[in-house]
Amino acid sequence: MIVVDSNIVAARNLTSSLTSKAKQVEEKDPVWIVPVLWRYEFQNILATAIKSKQIRPDKASEVWEKVSKALIENECEPSPSKVIDLVSQYGITAYDGQFVATAMDMGVLFVTEDRELQEKFPGIAISIDEFLKPESTYIVREKKARYRKEKA
Repeated sequence: MIVVDSNIVAARNLTSSLTSKAKQVEEKDPVWIVPVLWRYEFQNILATAIKSKQIRPDKASEVWEKVSKALIENECEPSPSKVIDLVSQYGITAYDGQFVATAMDMGVLFVTEDRELQEKFPGIAISIDEFLKPESTYIVREKKARYRKEKA
């Protein structure tokens, strides 16, 4: 299970220079978690592709239906206060904060090509190439557990 940003979703479902790598990410970990915000960002990516004649509107609608059906079960809504804290502490956008907060809440990696996020959130936000390295090169963090000492 990983969090991916809207650009990774787009690379996986539209033709781009990252399509092949995005498919490899999906092969390595097919459970993609996204904040609800992904819908609006991805629709904007489709709108931009339509305007630039890279995709026909009917094809964009097909892509939207397919992708939204696949991701709807994996949508999360991070805490607004956590997003605001991240914005305040790290100087990122609230949009980026949605993805980072989702990864933190879930205790999973966030795959993104956004170098600023990779630098500000090492061990959480990683590149596609880093994610595709052998598993021994990255750590999947789990949420902290509380342990209770048994009485003897």
